[in-house]
Amino acid sequence: MNDMRFFSLSCMGDPDDDSLCFLDNVIDGFAPQSVGAALGSRFGEDFPKDAKIFMNRENPGIKLSPLLGNSRNIIIGSRDFKEALEKHCKNEIEYLPFTLYDHRKRVHSRDYFIINPIGTFDCIDFKESVIEWDDEEPDEIIGIDKLVLDRKKMKDAPQFFRIHRDPTSYVVGLELAREFKARNFSNIFWAELPLSSGK
Repeated sequence: MNDMRFFSLSCMGDPDDDSLCFLDNVIDGFAPQSVGAALGSRFGEDFPKDAKIFMNRENPGIKLSPLLGNSRNIIIGSRDFKEALEKHCKNEIEYLPFTLYDHRKRVHSRDYFIINPIGTFDCIDFKESVIEWDDEEPDEIIGIDKLVLDRKKMKDAPQFFRIHRDPTSYVVGLELAREFKARNFSNIFWAELPLSSGK
């Protein structure tokens, strides 16, 4: 299947462009609950209606892009980015709006969302992937040196999801990747993921 191609999506954006907005802060006053945004737990019901994220002085860039790089392992996307997902994704995703403030605490944009795909998708081929396992908890993954997707499992994969057992990693399908390209999105960095050799 030519369309069965998948890509890992980076939350970091372009590390070489200092002009871009890069966020280290979470939702103001909502730090404990914000952890859920990196793990795929639902937290929209508790999300503040006047949610705010403040830029920090360590990252002086203010240029906006469809995906805002951040150090929190979350997807922060513009309204256009959200619309692209809504067009192609049938799985449950929370889109949580917030106001972005600049370094002087002035409103910089009201056009962004924390994008939280709920749950994870079982996709790893454990035989062909190279995985670091925890010595004390043998079932716990410490890191994945080489991720190989299970070809059989991917036949039912959504176009955007978190990896089961590695929920801070995000995967984009070819259909959605084409949409990003058609919209000429900037600051999107991805790498194609190999599929297992089995049919």
